Amino acid sequence: MIPVMRLDGAHKPAQQAGQRAALPRVRGWLLVYVVGLAVLLVHGAALTIGSIVIYAHPAAAGLHSVVPLGFLLLYVITNIILIVYAIFLFVLMAQRRRSAIMHNIVFNLLSVAFLVTWHVFGQKSNFGTVVDSLPGLVGAAYFILSRRVRNTFIIGS
Repeated sequence: MIPVMRLDGAHKPAQQAGQRAALPRVRGWLLVYVVGLAVLLVHGAALTIGSIVIYAHPAAAGLHSVVPLGFLLLYVITNIILIVYAIFLFVLMAQRRRSAIMHNIVFNLLSVAFLVTWHVFGQKSNFGTVVDSLPGLVGAAYFILSRRVRNTFIIGS
């Protein structure tokens, strides 16, 4: 076998005929990001279901008034958009697509934009908006600046 130099500087034996090159592994901070994204996906789904249940039965949450339907629809629709987009991100990341980088940046900034929108309509406190925006801002910065991200998501567009 003839050694072939990889882009990251490590040497690897040439691939046998018919073998696929091993994809870079997701580890380190990228693994933390992926796990965090999964947690946020489940959390968003639980909050969406909870908001619908509380709208249907406000007394179950100790409420005496009903949230306007428009506010509920805004919250549910934006959460569903984020949930579907996150699932799409997992598919792109599993396939190691280069487009996963830009889509993760857009997803994180979209998450922050939705949080600010909820705040404008009175569905989120100042403190809650700032705290909940931090993961999106850090995630976007990580995908913009990380060399590991660029080296992991390498397959075409």
